Amino acid sequence: MINPIQQMQDNPLKAPILRILKESTDDLSEYALFKHLESNCAAFQGDDKRIDIALFRKHFMVMNALYQLQDSLVKDGLYLAISALSIKIEPIKAGENKTPANCPDAKLRDYYLDWSQLSETTESDVNTLLTIFWKQYCAYDKHADAFNTLGLDSDETWPAIQQTYRRLAAESHPDRGGNNEQFIAIREAYETLKLNRTLYNRK
Repeated sequence: MINPIQQMQDNPLKAPILRILKESTDDLSEYALFKHLESNCAAFQGDDKRIDIALFRKHFMVMNALYQLQDSLVKDGLYLAISALSIKIEPIKAGENKTPANCPDAKLRDYYLDWSQLSETTESDVNTLLTIFWKQYCAYDKHADAFNTLGLDSDETWPAIQQTYRRLAAESHPDRGGNNEQFIAIREAYETLKLNRTLYNRK
């Protein structure tokens, strides 16, 4: 027998999420988006007494809707950038190769677009996923600061991050007359982004 969840193609949260994003003047975190949905969307308010499972289901439904919207919006020349701390719609500039297929989190995207992951995930799986989530969240907490330290945009590729790090580390290295504190800050920024790359399989 086919699970009804697996038969569902169009996520019912797409419309309310799109409305929230369009009405927001700033980019939203996933937490802020959750709060908007809980206040304005009755279907989002579950009564599952197993809190971890309920949280996972809400998280999955939101991420699935976001990645479905990413596919839809790119056809209109808009790109939906998705991360735990920053969700925003931005125009695709001429010459930019911003498409869902080229997004740095392709594996996450594939996971959340697979409805079977929602129906087949057990409570034990959820506990494991929550542990991974908190590790990722802690990495993202210093994410923006790390990019700022390296003077890079948050959507830079891993090879570009490595190249910039090597250049800045060479320029600030104490053995070459550089500043020791600056060198340490650059190294810490690089290690933060390196951890993020490991957690998200960033290319």
